[in-house]
Amino acid sequence: MRRSVLFISIFIMLVILTACGNSDDGLQASGDTVQFYVSGDTIEGSALTKMSEKYTEETGVEIEVVDVPYSDMVTKITNMIRSGQPPALARVTGFNPAWNGSLMDLSEIAEKNNVNTDLGITVDDKLVAPPLDLTAVGMFINTDLFEEAGVTYPTSEEDIWTWDEFISSLETILEKTDAKYGMVMDNSEHRLNTFLYQHGSKGFYQEGDQYTTNPETKEALQKFIDLNDNTIMPKAVWTAGEDAASMFKSGLVPAYMSGSWQITDFASNIKDFEWKSVYMPYEDVRATNLGGNYLVGFEGSGKEEEAKKFIDWLYQKENYEELATLGGYLPVTKDAEVEYELAPEAYELYNNEIASSDSIANVQRNELVKKQLVSQRSVDNVLANEIIKALNGEQSIEDTIENVKSEMTDAYVE
Repeated sequence: MRRSVLFISIFIMLVILTACGNSDDGLQASGDTVQFYVSGDTIEGSALTKMSEKYTEETGVEIEVVDVPYSDMVTKITNMIRSGQPPALARVTGFNPAWNGSLMDLSEIAEKNNVNTDLGITVDDKLVAPPLDLTAVGMFINTDLFEEAGVTYPTSEEDIWTWDEFISSLETILEKTDAKYGMVMDNSEHRLNTFLYQHGSKGFYQEGDQYTTNPETKEALQKFIDLNDNTIMPKAVWTAGEDAASMFKSGLVPAYMSGSWQITDFASNIKDFEWKSVYMPYEDVRATNLGGNYLVGFEGSGKEEEAKKFIDWLYQKENYEELATLGGYLPVTKDAEVEYELAPEAYELYNNEIASSDSIANVQRNELVKKQLVSQRSVDNVLANEIIKALNGEQSIEDTIENVKSEMTDAYVE
């Protein structure tokens, strides 16, 4: 009996010594898991999962990608922070004031890897949310429907549509083909703001002790409401949550206002018709709207150093280029050379849209996202929520604008 106990004790000690001997920089190769919160999808989420697996193979440190529904991400992380148990890492598009003071300073990592910090969120001279990727709003068309109707579309910057010319083209397609609607636009404030900017709107901005907007915003919002007539645009996308992407992929809608994140999916999965990315129409100024995700690490997770090592690894040139290729990203590191395997001409067009866009495309986004973090409270999608009420006939366009101004003033003006 004593010999058995002695044998078991020696065996346990050998197991412990072996585990310690195989550790890397003091981290256990097995059992040391770093949680990475991501809103998964078939393209971008898959890219991050593959890169996390590659990191585990190289280092022995497991990066556990935890899929969190997009609509739940901010609330879930906020609750975890308040309970003192934040995740180690997250890919996010928005913030909550409860996060302020809990985000790690990633300035050194970003500088070392040539990350474009102008696209990130800096608080008190600390880069707390570097960009992970860059997206831009753009226009896709079903070229089969355009050709069937004998309608041309822009192939260079010299012949870009005005919005009125674009709508006229859609009306012709509806008349001469079996198209069900003229166009669809994602139910997204991001897309709506692009439409506003192209009509001369400056968005909603602080002036003195309140938020306001310029007259062009009202004109553009009224035009948007008029276009949701169940002929040019189906009202159900905005009011009932119908999937705009599925409508376009059905082949029965000639145009879709969405963004660069769709390119890889369309190139891989649309087989029944030919599609293209084309220059967006505009009335007063060319404008897209920049978006994308931020990469953040949290203080208090107990995995701070491990998280920083992974972030540093992910931004290194070779690894980041692989990530951008897998995810179909527009890169945020200044020296990245991404060779897109699918629809490279579409990415070239998006880069042109960004370069030609009015500066409001980036300023508005970063200012408002940062305010979600540093203000006493945050508001999200206030314009989208209010315009839905107008589309449903519940309020006037004037009340819609006043409600947006009031909510943003209450949230962001101290």
